[in-house]
Amino acid sequence: MSKATVVNNRSRRPVLVGVDGSVSAQGALAWAAAEASSRHCPLRIVHTFSWPVTSNPLDMTFAGDMSIGLQSAAEWILTEAKAHAREVAPDIRVIADLFVGPAAPTLLNEARDADLVVVGSRGVGGFRGLLVGSVSATVAAHAPCPVIVVHPHGDGTAFPSSPIGRIVVGVDGSEISAAAIRFAFQQAARRHIGIVAVHAAKPTRQHPSLRVPAEIEDQIDRQLFAEAMQSKRVLFPAIEVRTKVVHGHPAQALIDSSAGAELVVVGSHGRGGFAGMLLGSVSQAVLQHAACPVAVVRPHRIPSVKPSSAGQLRCAAASPDELSDLKEQL
Repeated sequence: MSKATVVNNRSRRPVLVGVDGSVSAQGALAWAAAEASSRHCPLRIVHTFSWPVTSNPLDMTFAGDMSIGLQSAAEWILTEAKAHAREVAPDIRVIADLFVGPAAPTLLNEARDADLVVVGSRGVGGFRGLLVGSVSATVAAHAPCPVIVVHPHGDGTAFPSSPIGRIVVGVDGSEISAAAIRFAFQQAARRHIGIVAVHAAKPTRQHPSLRVPAEIEDQIDRQLFAEAMQSKRVLFPAIEVRTKVVHGHPAQALIDSSAGAELVVVGSHGRGGFAGMLLGSVSQAVLQHAACPVAVVRPHRIPSVKPSSAGQLRCAAASPDELSDLKEQL
């Protein structure tokens, strides 16, 4: 690794990935390591565990032998994950941290300093048959940065050595949809693959005497769709874009399009979502049923603010590399 690469890695926000030893987490780790390599940024691996306690009438005491065993197992999971990440992406800096506490709050807290969070769809504690576990759903709903939820293959792999499909993105004309489109183009540019932009045109519920003819509605939908895509096409002219306007529910249209795709990108909630909703019904449905990894994107990230060693609040300043990245996104 060159000195320039090391400096570049250190100055950028990391890709954060949660691991727990499950097959799903193995897929998430493989995806995150390759993603960090393509971004030329560090990879930060986080694993959490909780101390067991036994109760008695007087006090709560730690179960000593079990606690030692749990900590050893947790350290082993983290060590194995770090070694695997270095095999997948030897050119990046890998950081591994062990935390005591619940997984979702820990990941959300650490996500404040991350550029992207990657989690497996379901961990070791998930209920059988549940497609997306509570930790993954919570992180996708509340993280201040984009989140990728990885549905792994049976052997635990999730990120192919060479691209196998396209990036699918949902478009509905909202501000959050614009952020999803930008994220999709950035991902496609890193992987040198194309995009399928999907817009579901649902019929308007109007009185028959006021209803706009179907062909006019279709023209309006296609025009709005084209305008939403145009600015990003100018910035990324080399990326092949296929557009798909379908008449039906947007969630089903995206789920159908996910077959054979490398990634589906959705906004956290769309144009029809209720104000204040952290994750809309379309995003939730796609997260649960897509046949490939799903990225959930918000329009703006929340600034990183956390206590310093002196107990004061500090805001992370943007580095020159981050300013350069911001220019690329405009």
